[in-house]
Amino acid sequence: MVDEIDRSKPFIDGRGEIFCRGCLGNNLFSALDLGNLPIANELLPTSESTIEKFPLHLRICKDCGLGQVADVVTPERIFRDYRYLSSMSTTFLKHAFDFVHQQVEAKLFSTEDWVLEIASNDGYLLKNFVPLGIRVIGVEPAENVAEVSRSLGIETISEFFSSQLARELLSQRGYPRLIVANNVMAHVPDLVDFIRGLSVLCGPNTEISIENPSLANILVDMQFDTIYHEHYSYLSATTVSQLSDLNGLQLFRVEELSIHGGSNRYWLRAFSEIDPVDPSVNAVIMSEQVNGLFESTNWMNYSNRVSKVIRDFHTWLKNGSNQGMKIYGYGAAAKASTLLNAIDLQPGLMNAIADASQEKQNRFMPPNGIEIISPQQLLEQKPTDVVIFPWNIKSEIASSLNRNLGASVRLWCAIPEMHQVQS
Repeated sequence: MVDEIDRSKPFIDGRGEIFCRGCLGNNLFSALDLGNLPIANELLPTSESTIEKFPLHLRICKDCGLGQVADVVTPERIFRDYRYLSSMSTTFLKHAFDFVHQQVEAKLFSTEDWVLEIASNDGYLLKNFVPLGIRVIGVEPAENVAEVSRSLGIETISEFFSSQLARELLSQRGYPRLIVANNVMAHVPDLVDFIRGLSVLCGPNTEISIENPSLANILVDMQFDTIYHEHYSYLSATTVSQLSDLNGLQLFRVEELSIHGGSNRYWLRAFSEIDPVDPSVNAVIMSEQVNGLFESTNWMNYSNRVSKVIRDFHTWLKNGSNQGMKIYGYGAAAKASTLLNAIDLQPGLMNAIADASQEKQNRFMPPNGIEIISPQQLLEQKPTDVVIFPWNIKSEIASSLNRNLGASVRLWCAIPEMHQVQS
């Protein structure tokens, strides 16, 4: 286990030095500084609402490879009233369905076994276990989202996962057969306590599945718009392996997935000197080294490339507005907030952003109160051009937009560079 430290000033030690939230070392370098930006998923109730901005600066630990931003915004502020629903995407629903049925086929679940999902959102994944008679528990701190999950008959605890909650679950339920932690490990400021919680609940037959986009995607595929305040950490196989070892767990397999624009599924278990580790672990770690993922000079060059993408997108919007294009956005995602605030979008360059989620409609996105409308309103306003912000599901969105808006409406993405999207 790593040494205990004073966490009263997260990310900064008693000497005022920045430390790594994973291995607790202080050997970090600057990878990308995006300046002061608003909280990505904090959508405004009115266009005139006050906007708070916070530093958004990616650093990487040379010792364990963890990418991270300072926890300048509390999890309570970000996640207690959360507007993202996983079930809004058919791509994510199918991904969850396929995962559940793969696990049921691969594992012998008994009547005593149960499944825990950390950050279970609206029940998009756990609901697939329920018809199979497998007991499930979700942990979801956003009360508004947890209520959706409960309506599906899923027991859901509205708390942040921690080592303390893990001990309570263990005493009440015993070890789970499977722990699922999809796209949550990146959202945890106290990463050490989170991993300790996993270790507490990891029995001799427990397997832990962790999915997260890789830090390599940000560097190799220009996915800088996935950097925002609720993503405290940016994972790699190198990092997950080292942090697991420090906390009595073992990374024994890595699956490379296409979901979310490229993710890794990390499989953990209690540390074993007998059971073999799959060759995929070393293969992915070696690929991270080959890509220079932890080399500061590569990130210096990357920062310059990001600046060019931001400038080019801003220029495209201004030119389009001057030429009379009716430009709208689609998908009021966190990615949209990072990109639009990085260019400090001026009023009038984008008319509105459409989103299928009623949780987001009739709200406004910073920096200048861009209205979030429904897909039906988008149809009525007859755009000439639509920028798709969730590029990770752009094919799904493009097909829907072409059906509803017609093939004459041009569809675009700004990542990895400005390009037109064909459905």
